Amino acid sequence: MLHHNWYPSQHKTQRTLVMLHGFISDQTTFHAHIEPLTKEVNLLLIDLPGHGKDTSPMTIQWDFDWIVTQLHALLLHFKAHELYLHGYSMGARVALAYAIAHSDMLSGLILESGTAGIQDDVSRLERQQVDQARAHVLQLADIEVFVNDWEQLPLFQSQRFLSSSEQQRIRQMRLSQQSERLAKALIDYGTGHMPNLWQKLTHVTCPVRLIVGEWDEKFVRIAYKMAPQFAQVEVHVVTEVGHTVHVEECAKFDTILLAFILA
Repeated sequence: MLHHNWYPSQHKTQRTLVMLHGFISDQTTFHAHIEPLTKEVNLLLIDLPGHGKDTSPMTIQWDFDWIVTQLHALLLHFKAHELYLHGYSMGARVALAYAIAHSDMLSGLILESGTAGIQDDVSRLERQQVDQARAHVLQLADIEVFVNDWEQLPLFQSQRFLSSSEQQRIRQMRLSQQSERLAKALIDYGTGHMPNLWQKLTHVTCPVRLIVGEWDEKFVRIAYKMAPQFAQVEVHVVTEVGHTVHVEECAKFDTILLAFILA
């Protein structure tokens, strides 16, 4: 079963928010949100395969079908709850795959900086090669080398506006991951190996919220492209932030989540 931690609300409620982190991260990325969110809802924080304290066996393939099955096995323990599933980036891709397969389990879906996959075969193959190359670096070099390169990606340049202590916290979280397991995660369920889910977005019957940062122009375009495919959807473009909305604008992020869940 996927490694997870449960944080009950400060008052009795069946509303439960499940949160999935991004690549080279873990559930601790959401620790700053525990106190404000548990004033209203229960929290279930999960470490995805290859991250944090996850113990998924290295001998099997962590493809999307397998991860969705593992997530479903965990969420069945909370079937009596009102479940709201959030995912950020890599976690958003997993959350979307789960919602397509098990929309009846969810009271709501929240995708932060997410995508429904790469639509054309050539671009998907190119991304698989990028994922393979990055995995190769993880397998051969010290994780600090990989983290140094990762932090220079345009996707994360808006994090330079964070406080030095917050930047250091994020860096230490990245450095605490295990290179071999990160490499397997990239190869098994990186962006290049995500199924093209665009034609299945209509299978999501629960209400959806799409959260993106104003400066993350690529994912803003993707959010508006996905939105018409959902039956019930709102897009939230958070101003003056980039890809990691939950890190760069914590209070606004929590406000959006709670407004959705408590509506």
